[in-house]
Amino acid sequence: MRSVFAVPGDDPDLLQAQVQALSTRIPLMYGLVAINTAAVSWTHLHVAPAFLTLYLPGLMILATFVRAVQWDRRRRLAFDPVAAAAMMRGVMIVAPALGLVFPIWALSLMPYGDAQMQSQIAIYLSVTLIACSLCLMHLKTAPGILLAMVIVPFIMVFSQTGNRVDTAVALNILLVGVLILFLLRRNYDDFVSMIVQRRVLVDKQAETQMLSDENFMNANIDMLTGLPNRRYFFAELGQKMATARRDGSTLAVGVVDLDGFKPINDIYGHATGDDLLALVGQRLADVSTRSIFLARLGGDEFGMIVEHYADNAELAGIGETVAVALRAPFDFQMMTVQLGASVGFASFPEAAETAEDLFERADYALYHAKQHNKGGVVLFAAEHETAIHEASHVVQALRAANLQEELWVAYQPIVDVDTGMTYAMEALARWNNCSLGPVSPAVFIPSAERSGMMSQLTPVLLRKALADACDWPGDVRLSFNLSVFDICSPASILGVLAIVRESGFPPSRLDFEVTETAVMLDFDQARDGLNALKALGARISLDDFGTGYSSLSCVRQLPLDKIKVDRSFVIELENDPAGRQVVRTIVDLCRNLDFDCVVEGVETEAQKAILREQGCRLMQGYFFSKPIPSAGVADHFTRHGPHSIAPRAMAS
Repeated sequence: MRSVFAVPGDDPDLLQAQVQALSTRIPLMYGLVAINTAAVSWTHLHVAPAFLTLYLPGLMILATFVRAVQWDRRRRLAFDPVAAAAMMRGVMIVAPALGLVFPIWALSLMPYGDAQMQSQIAIYLSVTLIACSLCLMHLKTAPGILLAMVIVPFIMVFSQTGNRVDTAVALNILLVGVLILFLLRRNYDDFVSMIVQRRVLVDKQAETQMLSDENFMNANIDMLTGLPNRRYFFAELGQKMATARRDGSTLAVGVVDLDGFKPINDIYGHATGDDLLALVGQRLADVSTRSIFLARLGGDEFGMIVEHYADNAELAGIGETVAVALRAPFDFQMMTVQLGASVGFASFPEAAETAEDLFERADYALYHAKQHNKGGVVLFAAEHETAIHEASHVVQALRAANLQEELWVAYQPIVDVDTGMTYAMEALARWNNCSLGPVSPAVFIPSAERSGMMSQLTPVLLRKALADACDWPGDVRLSFNLSVFDICSPASILGVLAIVRESGFPPSRLDFEVTETAVMLDFDQARDGLNALKALGARISLDDFGTGYSSLSCVRQLPLDKIKVDRSFVIELENDPAGRQVVRTIVDLCRNLDFDCVVEGVETEAQKAILREQGCRLMQGYFFSKPIPSAGVADHFTRHGPHSIAPRAMAS
């Protein structure tokens, strides 16, 4: 018996579907029962006792009204499986009561009515039975219980009247009830099957959605940082630019580059670098808002799309917020790491009107920041547009130039201040173009590097410098600068080696200068290239020391012979005690590592005196000589004379 009235609770989907279906049908069922009951009560009002025609049906109708309201309210609510099971148990209790109380009440009116009233009661019971069974069709046992509660007393009463018509009606009702029960059971099985199929469909849709989400993640999310990737960034940029163009709202593209990441990645390995990038991604995700979209573009470069900012000051403030967030120390793997971040912005539509041009200008602003304001924020402006056009003209002129005729070399002495004699000459590139005229190396060298033309300039300049140096006194060294493209390209290194061998100039008198920034762009490849030059017999000098992010570990891993102190430490030397201490530290470092030490950018007697006090002996700068054309080098030697000194810078 308990199994008949039990509600299966192992299928939450079925329970919730049953509640949803019944919440719309049960109110209709109670309404029909109430109307039919009222009709029977009204026809028997004056022939049966008031208890059977007024009071009892009134209570019954009131009960149906209350239940109808309760179920109507449930139609607008959501229920968990536990609550749904409780509601179904309630239905299983109420259904038998409904099938017991209403038929007994109706049959109790039989003795008071005539043949027509008795026919009304038969119709009342049969119509109400069919309607209630149909309304409960989504339950497995409730319709059967209801049919049994109604049909059994109906047959008992009508079959005992002795009237053949009543007996036929009773038999008819029995057959109809059995047929309805069969149909309802089939309908219930179909209903359950539909729920199962729907669940399978939902599961397949969830699986499909999961695969779609996974594919989206793989295609649009950077797995290392969890940020959107380059593909997602440019897709989002296109959509946001369309919105900004339509609404007239502000929009800017930013490019963020980490300062100091490369040496950490090279020294501690890619696994450590990946962990650090993941932490960077977390910090950028914390900065991201509805109006600030951040993505990883590749390597240690990140992109920003900023919307709805008030003015350039607010935009610069957003960039500074990102930079400050990335400057804070990173504590991981039992160490503390400090990074910097340079940011370049370009605004739409002031800087450009297409996504590609806008990004290129933001990238140029980043380049300008790294060259002139490392760790700062630069907004693309009109002067940058002018510089781009000028650089474009320079690149075009370089490509069309007769480099052998137009390039020439000037030389600036490196002086031994103890003797006043020339220790070496640094070769400085110069270009006199037939259409542009004299072009500053500060303009054409970066343009050549950005356009990939350094591989064409370096061989021409090196051959000219070696040819000039062959005529110098035998104890004067030649110092020649190599770019990142020269030292990180095996083909370029092989070309440099071949040019030196062909020149006849002794490699032992040749110094190759490389900058910290160039070395750190590809440390392993740069080290291999420098080792090849060292094996030739040349010496290696690290230029602009102190301005990049190289560490002592990097210095120890490179085949260095000399360190050049950047001019930025010399400018305020007279009024900066801390700067003097930095120079002293570098000089001591060189002494301990057995390196030469050259200080560049010396322009005054006072600077020279202070540097000598700090232990510096080899110096370079306008105080000693401006760059000299090759034709004037012989006169310089006549006036100043060369001087051979030991390769190690000595303290005073």
